[in-house]
Amino acid sequence: MAALRLHRLGAIALAVVLVGVATSASADAIPGLFNTGVDAGGNVLPDGSVDPHYTLISSDDPSFPGPNALVVNAPLPGTWVANSSTSKWISARSSLGVEQTLAAGTYIYRLSFDLTGFDFTQAAITGDWAVDDIGLILLNGTYVPFTTNVTGPGSLTSFSIPSTANFVAGVNHLDFAVINSAPGASGLRIEGLSGTVPGIPEPSTVVLAGLGFVGLIAFRARRKRSG
Repeated sequence: MAALRLHRLGAIALAVVLVGVATSASADAIPGLFNTGVDAGGNVLPDGSVDPHYTLISSDDPSFPGPNALVVNAPLPGTWVANSSTSKWISARSSLGVEQTLAAGTYIYRLSFDLTGFDFTQAAITGDWAVDDIGLILLNGTYVPFTTNVTGPGSLTSFSIPSTANFVAGVNHLDFAVINSAPGASGLRIEGLSGTVPGIPEPSTVVLAGLGFVGLIAFRARRKRSG
């Protein structure tokens, strides 16, 4: 009977440890998230550069099919919010003057990041963005609710991608779909992009912690019997 009781206590202790480890895991920054128009160190790129993180996966202008997304040359179109020290506008073409436009249609810019080794069910992302003309956000091909941007290019608008969105294990694709309602300038700017996700505890850590609790219970049980 005592051995059975000890076994039950050990099982309960291990379950408590498993829950404790899962709930106490600290949140890490999601790797691979970058603003538009920056290098690997977060420094803004020169005008006309190829953005190394965003890929133009769909373009309705056959003259500018991608896959390169380009940092827009100065001067920017007059209605666009100015670049900053942490992000720049990108587009299917680098020059967007009066005679340098893009066709009406949809342009989709993709940013990929890897959640291998993380609890993808607890991931979340936030940021600010501006688009010319209308924007939608999709995660792994699924529209993220409440992320439609109709504010236009004159200011940055906040967006949030909660843990209930379509995050998956491994590589994830974050797509920013920009709708150009008429021939003219079109572009995307992302600033303040960041995300958090807890890591998955190593199995050895969980097992060792559980064994330690079981051993402590066994020691106390022996002391109680000997007393």
